[in-house]
Formats: sequence, structure tokens, C-alpha cells
Amino acid sequence: MSSTPTDHSGGLARRSVTPFEVLAQSVANIAPSAVIAFGPGAMALYAGNGAWFSFAVGMLIILAVAQTIAAMARRRAGAGSLYSLIRPAFGPSGSFLTGWALFIGVVGIASGSLAGAGFFASRFLEGFGLTVFAPMPGQIVIDVLLLAVAVYLTISSVRLSTRVSATLEVLSIIVIVIVLAIVLIASGNVFDPAQFQLTGATVNGMVFAVVLAILGFVGFEGAAALGEEAKDPYKAIPRAIRRGALFAGILYVFATYAQVAAFKGGAKGLGASTSPMDDLASQYGLTSIEPILNLGFTASFMAVVMACITVAARLVFSWGNEGLIGSWFGKAHPRHRTPAHAIYALAPVVFVPTAIVLGMGVAPLAATTYIDTVGVFGYMLAYIVVCIGAPLFLKKTGAKGVISTTILGLIGALSLAYVFYSNIFPVPAAPLNTLPYYFIALMVIGLAFYAVVKFRRPEAAARAGSFADDNTQAELATTSDEPIGSRPTL
Repeated sequence: MSSTPTDHSGGLARRSVTPFEVLAQSVANIAPSAVIAFGPGAMALYAGNGAWFSFAVGMLIILAVAQTIAAMARRRAGAGSLYSLIRPAFGPSGSFLTGWALFIGVVGIASGSLAGAGFFASRFLEGFGLTVFAPMPGQIVIDVLLLAVAVYLTISSVRLSTRVSATLEVLSIIVIVIVLAIVLIASGNVFDPAQFQLTGATVNGMVFAVVLAILGFVGFEGAAALGEEAKDPYKAIPRAIRRGALFAGILYVFATYAQVAAFKGGAKGLGASTSPMDDLASQYGLTSIEPILNLGFTASFMAVVMACITVAARLVFSWGNEGLIGSWFGKAHPRHRTPAHAIYALAPVVFVPTAIVLGMGVAPLAATTYIDTVGVFGYMLAYIVVCIGAPLFLKKTGAKGVISTTILGLIGALSLAYVFYSNIFPVPAAPLNTLPYYFIALMVIGLAFYAVVKFRRPEAAARAGSFADDNTQAELATTSDEPIGSRPTL
């Protein structure tokens, strides 16, 4: 039986975000256009003509994970995204573990994407003779400017930030898809028998490419962070999670097929390219649209920055309202009704990794890869916990679908565990070999913080993950003495 929860949103614009805007949050968090630009080349390097098939398999695995998240999101909604959802299954400690891993994920992806946005913005401006932002100091300056824009938009309005993110991403996708359609038709290879027959592709190569494919979906659950602000969150959020993943997957399969079919030299040539879209444009005499592509990539990376800040800020906002950190972080802007204090606090957290890595002389796109990889580890850990916890969640609610969710959860958890393993063994070349240790160190820091809170303020630690509403409160049980969905009073 549904209940109508009391409005304890902490001042957020409760139930104001439309279902379309909720979907936009997930799509922007995935940033499919950025993946389309570079993912197919990496996939083709290993899977050859089977690259599109590996993306399709990756999509099916992610849809399994999406279904486990959706099963919980139909019954629970909170600003903390997965952090809030998982509490009924694993209690406050499991909730914090998931939330901290997710926090590392969104901050890492935001920081890495900021470096990417700055790089492509500088390339776009170079087309007009403005080269001041190309060197490293200029890259840092333009990153500061872009971050300021992202902070302004995410504070101004959750609806504005999701609409801008969606608009940027959609425009970027449109440009890329149009270019791909043009070169595919011009290639005369619209129907590519080699790809349909998986000519030359090996099982091992395609399996490893699935690992890369799954990484391209990271962030698909971004809509779950709008649990306080979404209209009809118990329907809008599950749908957005599933549809966002499906939409991205279809785009990935098409883009990979088109790039392999159109690229001169086929899959081998594509796999050897360091900038596939630019090379495709050059091969087919479309160099004049390269500035538009650079602008599109800038827009896509900016959409990711804003979407990740949106998620991270609501995690911090939840922690502030639950008493895990200072109540200042749990204050919303009085007029815009966004977690402004949390967003202000996050700005330097997002910027510092970018500045440090660029300051070390690392190229911007390499910086994106390194920082994003640490973030991806956080996402994957959070997803694995959710896949394991979803069946327990359903069992405690007395809901149907425990068996099917258990099967899907196992598929998702085992697949993600394999992805994690494949990123560590065999040990990659430096500096990629050090990235797992950065992630582990960050996890230890967060868990040590929670242990201190649990020792010094056990009542605050027990509230972890509780800043949420339940659609079936009467049916749910929790692992602490506090009723699920109750909010801490500050």
C-alpha cells in the first residue's frame, strides 16, 4: 500500500522535475556522444568486426544491472541515488560503502570530463585563431571557466541544469550521427557482410571488448539522484534508468557498425586511429565540420560534468541532512531550491585532480582517461553491491520478482567483477597500474571516516542512507531501530 511521505526534502524543489528531465539526467550522465567518438576505435582494436556485437552484449549486461536498480527504485527514492536505495538491504554501513564508492565515481568522472571539455573547447577556439588555451596553463584556465559555468547552472535550477545537459548531449549526438550516416552512405558499404559474419573476430577479443563496452555505460543510473525532486519518482526513475541504458546501447551499436564499415582500412584501420571521428571526416572530405565536432565533444563532456555534479551534490546534501557531516552541507538555496552549499564545496574537489594531473604535464585526454578510470572503479563497486543487494531488498518488502532479480543481479555482479579484474590483471603499463591503488586509498579514507563517526556519534552513523522516502513503508523492514524513510532532524 502506498504511503504519502512527509515533505522533509531539506528545501529541494520537491516533485518538480518532469519525467523527460529525469531521463535527461541519466542520458547526460552516460554521455553517449563522447563514448561514440572514441569507444568504437578501442573496441575494434580487440574485437575487429565483432566490435558491434561486443557492444550489444555489453548493453544486455547493463540492462540486467539496470533492472536490479529499477526494482528498488520502484519502491524507494532519495537524493542519495544508490546510497539511499541500498539501505534496506544492507543497513547503514552497506549504504555508506555504496555511497562513498558512488561519490568517488561521480567526482572522478566529473574531474576527468572537465579535462576533456577543456581540451575540445581549446581545439574549437583554435579554429578561430585563439590559441591561448592550448598550452597547459591555458588548459587549466579554461577548465576553471567551464567549471564555473557548470556550478552556476547546477545551482540555478535542477530543471535548468538537466535541460541544458540534455540539450548539449542531444545536439552533440545529432551532429555525430549525421556525420556517421553521411560517411556510411558515402562508403558504399551500408550492408557490411564482414561485420554480420564476424569475419576474423575471435572469442577472446570480443570478450575483452565487452569489458570496454560496459565501461561506456557508466552513469546510466544518474536519474536516481533526483529521488526528491522527480515527479512520480517511483515510475519516472526506473523508466529513465532502463531507457537511458537502452538508448545509449542502441547508439553504440549503430556508431560502432558505421565506423567500422566506413573507415578506410576497416576494423584494423579504425583500431589504429587515435581520433576516429576526425579521421573519418578527413577521409570523406568533411574537414570543414571538424570545428562542429569539437564543439559537440565539448558539449558532451560539459553535460557529464554537470550531471555528475548533480549526483555528487545530492549525496553530500544527504550526508549533511543525516548528520554524517556538517548540517551546512545539507542546506538548499532559498530561492533556487538546489543543494547550493554542497555544489560550492564540490567545485574545488572536482577541479583539484584535473589541475594536478595536467600540472604534471599529462596531455588532457590522457588525464581524462586516468582520472575517469579511478571514477569507473567507484561506479563498478557501487553497481556490484546493488546487484547483490536488490534481491535482499525485494525479499524484505515481500515483493514479487525475487528469483528473476537474483538471476539478473548475479549476471550483473559477476560481469562487473570480471570487468574490474580485467582492469587489474594482467597488470597494465604505468601509470594505469597505479590507478587501482588510488581508488583503494580513497575507499579506505572514506570507510575510516565512517568508522570514526560510528565510534563517536553512533546515532548519526545509524542514519546513513535514511534521507529517503519509501513507496511501501509498511511492508519494509530495516536493519536498525530507525524506520526506513524517516529523516533526521537537525
